[in-house]
Amino acid sequence: MGNLYRLNSLFEIELSEFPDVPLFDKGLLERSHILEYLFLVISKEKDYTFFSKLPSKELIEYWEKNKIRHGNIIQTDNFYYSDALPINKKLKDFNLVEWGKTSRISSKDSLIQKKDQTIFQSKFINSKLNQSIWKDNLKINTLNTVLCTNETELEYCLSCMSPPFVIKPELSFAGRGNIILRTKDDFAVNQKRIDSIFRDNPNGILVEEWVEEQKLLDFSGIFELSSKVSKLLAVTKMLVDKSGVYRGSIIQKKFGESLIPGLQNVAKNTQRFNTSYSGPFSIDGFAYKKDYDTEYQFMSEINYRYSMGRILYDLNEKIGTKQNDYALIFLPIKTKTPQYKSVISNLGKIEKEFSAKVLLLTPLSDANNKTFPFAIFYINTQKDFPMKIIESIKKVIS
Repeated sequence: MGNLYRLNSLFEIELSEFPDVPLFDKGLLERSHILEYLFLVISKEKDYTFFSKLPSKELIEYWEKNKIRHGNIIQTDNFYYSDALPINKKLKDFNLVEWGKTSRISSKDSLIQKKDQTIFQSKFINSKLNQSIWKDNLKINTLNTVLCTNETELEYCLSCMSPPFVIKPELSFAGRGNIILRTKDDFAVNQKRIDSIFRDNPNGILVEEWVEEQKLLDFSGIFELSSKVSKLLAVTKMLVDKSGVYRGSIIQKKFGESLIPGLQNVAKNTQRFNTSYSGPFSIDGFAYKKDYDTEYQFMSEINYRYSMGRILYDLNEKIGTKQNDYALIFLPIKTKTPQYKSVISNLGKIEKEFSAKVLLLTPLSDANNKTFPFAIFYINTQKDFPMKIIESIKKVIS
């Protein structure tokens, strides 16, 4: 049988709000809709993918010209169902692939149902609070990190730490929800956000020293866990902006060889805390300058779910060339009325210039011609480092 894909990219919010059904911000839902395309492009012809809005005909035709053959589409109004989502009986034996695990297929009722045990497990192993305890137990945390359960503890903590520092919620994705305090005066400036983060995180928050200015690189180990064996698929170089927000991943032929032992060691030693999990996960880390030495934080966090790096790996396995460098890049669309044909034409010129493959994976605007906030591109290149190509793509949509 095939796979049944559900890209619940607001997975962390699902976990934090459970058992309630979250009331999602409209902007977040729009971004989530764009990300649905990522599961569609990795799906095979026998697979099915849930989709809240049908993709445009011109984008599908463009994919087909570039040898992206995707699976079937099941249109649904809302992925973030309260209890159950009906499916066709013929899909009951399919393998359910979610961005993050919250559900199971009930073969008896032909339903996708949220399962308390699955959600509680996902919440436990993805909690930054729990992972901080793991790092302490394993003695692999190189940064000063403190758990605070209320504002009094936070104020005392900040009085003992030297800025800058970052406040992290228990569950978040791609840096969303982090509060960066570069000076102690920023506490008062961010008072409303701090009130909100404690309200939304009753178990507490993490305060961690912020070393963004000293960072040398961000990386991520892409793993698959099956039968209690972790297999390292690739090491990605992550593109992260100055606010700590993820912007893309690059897989290069020789990058990460020296990082592999450290990442595999983390995967092996943390397995005692996630004994019942199977599926994709990623270990995010970074290197930074401390005094005159290079320090490695091999475990900043572990994401027990799909990741953008895994999407990149799977897509390249489907249509790419392993001998090349390849990347998945998120770029803001700055022009108010991007012309689809013009963008595609310019991408063709970039491909010729760099002898590379450059594919648009997401639409530029919706059915009402409203421009989306960002577009996602896949790059496969042999001669030039993807960063040069990224700069050329930026000019096309800005």
